[in-house]
Amino acid sequence: MHRFTNILFCPLGDKHNPAAARRVADLAARNDAELTLFGVIAEPSRLQRALHRADYIDAIREAEARALTTKLARCAPDTTAGRIETRITAGSPSLSIIERVLIADHDLVVVTTDEDDEDRADIKRLLRKCPCPVWVIRPTRARVQRVLAAVNPEPSETELNRTILELASSMVDEYGGELHVVHAWKLYGEATIGSSAFMHTSAAEIDALLERERATHRQALDDLLTASGVESESWRIHLEKGPPAEIVRAIVAKHRINLLVMGTVARTGVAGLIMGNTAEAVLNSVRCSVIAAKPPGFVSPLHLVAK
Repeated sequence: MHRFTNILFCPLGDKHNPAAARRVADLAARNDAELTLFGVIAEPSRLQRALHRADYIDAIREAEARALTTKLARCAPDTTAGRIETRITAGSPSLSIIERVLIADHDLVVVTTDEDDEDRADIKRLLRKCPCPVWVIRPTRARVQRVLAAVNPEPSETELNRTILELASSMVDEYGGELHVVHAWKLYGEATIGSSAFMHTSAAEIDALLERERATHRQALDDLLTASGVESESWRIHLEKGPPAEIVRAIVAKHRINLLVMGTVARTGVAGLIMGNTAEAVLNSVRCSVIAAKPPGFVSPLHLVAK
């Protein structure tokens, strides 16, 4: 079964775009998916419009559109196979991408980045508000693909975890490589029971609590992997005690992960408004490519812009 049907590729950065586009075009071909090469030129501010004549602004926009068309043409695959179109619009890159996703029902957004402040701000908005998965491609020289799925087997996150595992396993199915999964756990109240004068808990009792807690999390993770439908022996399991962001960073570095798949939206009850602190901390600290997924049923707070 094909995982994607309608992919949007927008090179936010200027580096490594043709290589990234070739990979995206290959993914589209493998999935028999439509592919849109998407570019966004900046709109002048109200002050800039007031300072310059309309013909000057029109000339600038036309020149930028021609330059962007050339940039996207360099990203277009050599093959004529597949359904590929090019679109250029004006506005904020992140908001324009989200609007296009809502209008055209894209099921994957792929972006590149030069890692500057402007790119980071656009990517953060995409991870918070784009309704479909967002793949941030960063260059790698690795010959082996190593994919890490970061999950939290809480009952309330079952569907999101399933999406994360499916995305991770589909990338290995397409291109081969290693399939890793990480879950960071902790013992509720560990600091309190170890230091409180009101709780007389021995070191042996704390050790027993920790062992039971770990076993419970391992069973929950095993159940999640079994329910995912991917053969359990395919996963390299990392069950680690500690803060999730620190654990994910450590696993990415230790095992030379080049693609991390994670969820992004915190459990606030207000869809689309908050990106989880863990997701944001991880995104800012890893240098591998990242696919960020939303919970099923996520509604973008920008849904009213769709026309």
